[in-house]
Amino acid sequence: MKRLAICILAVFTLFGCVHYDEELWLHRDGSGKAKLRLINRSPYENTEEILRKADLPGISLESYNVSRQGQNVIYDIVFKFKDIESFNNVNDQLGAADFWGKITLNKEPGRRITFKRRIALGSQENDDELESIFSQNQGVHPVWNYKLHVPWKIVNSNALPENIDVKGKSISWSYDTAQMWNTHEFMTADFRKALPWFVFVIGFIGIVLIAFVIFWLFRISRKSHLLERLKHHS
Repeated sequence: MKRLAICILAVFTLFGCVHYDEELWLHRDGSGKAKLRLINRSPYENTEEILRKADLPGISLESYNVSRQGQNVIYDIVFKFKDIESFNNVNDQLGAADFWGKITLNKEPGRRITFKRRIALGSQENDDELESIFSQNQGVHPVWNYKLHVPWKIVNSNALPENIDVKGKSISWSYDTAQMWNTHEFMTADFRKALPWFVFVIGFIGIVLIAFVIFWLFRISRKSHLLERLKHHS
């Protein structure tokens, strides 16, 4: 059992030692753009995997750069995606570090939009022995950082208040992987869409028509009053 735990630990350490930074821009139609930095301890650079992901349906690779700093390989990637489903399909979840997770974006009544993203680390099974071994062997716990830009008004989120920029329409989350082993986390937010532009156009036309009718009635009333005065004097 102990040998099995050590073997599993070696695999988890290979895939779990990941520092991840992501900046995500969502558009009104569900498409968007992602800017990623992934730092992974590995003896080799895996550019083939990047190019394979770039060929997935709905994914358009803008740029990528692979560099090395000591034992760490640094991947800087920028890509566009056609819709949320295309973004989610990039995730193969080959290892224990599911920093990509899965996004759901739903339209709700009242012009509301709900955002939810699930990420996880570990097997999701509580194994105290394995978790203890992992904690002892993991000297530095990587951090996963996420920043989301949206075109809608932010109503609320489970992010820390100081990480919610209502005016700039962005939200940030940060997770210490030391607190995530064998657990999952959710990023959630509620947004509200602005009224469609044609509503404002119709409203403007309505105001102009009302103003014209009032002006026309005022002219008629004034003209009728003038005719009465002329008849009275005659």
